[in-house]
Amino acid sequence: MIKIKKYKERYRVWVLMLSTAVCIMSGCGKPQEGMEENDSSSGSGISAAAVEGTGIGGESAQDAQVDFYTLKKENSDIFAWIYVPDTRIDVPVLQSSRGDDFYQNHNAYGDEDGLGAAYIEIVNLASMCDFNTVIHCGDGAEERNVFGDLYQFADPDYFDTHEKVYLYMEDNVLTYEVFAAYERENTSLLRSYDFTYLSGCYQFLNDLYGTRNLNMRIREGWENVSPYHFLITLTLQNKETPDRQFVVVAILIEDAAGKIERVVAE
Repeated sequence: MIKIKKYKERYRVWVLMLSTAVCIMSGCGKPQEGMEENDSSSGSGISAAAVEGTGIGGESAQDAQVDFYTLKKENSDIFAWIYVPDTRIDVPVLQSSRGDDFYQNHNAYGDEDGLGAAYIEIVNLASMCDFNTVIHCGDGAEERNVFGDLYQFADPDYFDTHEKVYLYMEDNVLTYEVFAAYERENTSLLRSYDFTYLSGCYQFLNDLYGTRNLNMRIREGWENVSPYHFLITLTLQNKETPDRQFVVVAILIEDAAGKIERVVAE
């Protein structure tokens, strides 16, 4: 076993991100001014807090605050919130102990819903310390699916001008930079590669950089990605060809709380 060193490349620290981390760690998520907390539920199953701007139905990371206290009261499976600027992607991320496919057909409230929700499988760590955390985003053919906006990364101009993905956690804020977007066979990344071993990490990277696809987008400056980095891969079933999936791969560039580290086998 070898210890993976903490990711230490230095980047510009955004004041907004640091203030967000302090806010989240201090539990200061709260209703907007003039609003009172209310734990009662409406007949639709959406809490009054959600209606008034917090909770699953009303939360947004655009104001750099995520109210995890309210979110977890609505569904304890929520462990993070993903936000991709200039898209509709501003939603919770879940992990269920009821089976890896639970949130394929259940929404963020845990109710049956063919749209599903953004989720990770049990094999991935909710601490985000894996080499590659795969976030499943559902069916791209479903118009209600906000993750359909991921297809915008296939456009070269959009890819060049949109870099960041933010992942908010209860005690941390992680910033990722999108460095690859492409289409691949609709197979499970977590079953195709063993990311707990260096060999599996290298195989994924070799396959990624070895892909021969004219529509593939790769950002310059990330030619030396290695198993010592931390990735997220957003997967979306192709809206026209079910046996294909569109993936957006991003690399960790800022760990506000300094908590991201891991151990892998050679």
